[in-house]
Amino acid sequence: MFMGNKAITKEARRAAREAAAASQEELARRTRANVEDLAAFFSARERSDTVDEWLAERQQTLREQAAQRRGEQRVQCGRALRAMRERGESLREIARMAGVTDKTVREFIREAEAAAEPGPARRSGVEGCEPGGAAGVAANFRIEDLGVRTSGAGGAGAERMEARVNA
Repeated sequence: MFMGNKAITKEARRAAREAAAASQEELARRTRANVEDLAAFFSARERSDTVDEWLAERQQTLREQAAQRRGEQRVQCGRALRAMRERGESLREIARMAGVTDKTVREFIREAEAAAEPGPARRSGVEGCEPGGAAGVAANFRIEDLGVRTSGAGGAGAERMEARVNA
């Protein structure tokens, strides 16, 4: 009977060794798979961080371009309002016709004057040439709104004024 126990013990040891080897092989397979997945993860995360850096740089470039374009348009607004002022219109009347405040008219005119002078241009806190822009003003503007009297039916002065307003 002692011999039978020895056979069972040898069989049990062999089965235990096979189970341990299978377990180690499964662990090695999982470890290899984990290494491959972690390599893919770190690579993708690095590329993702690169995209974030690219986006931040691109946004900064766009912000700078937008500020430059906005500044150019604000100078155009100021030049147009300054031309009206030079023709003798009051700030209040210009503001009423343009649909902005007196302060905004002054700021636009200052920006146009600063752009005409050498040196860095000044920037105020007023946003673009609102409301409607030049096309919106010209489309909704009538010569009668100016309070200009014309001689007779459509005198030459009125035609010049309409041409200037619609240009």
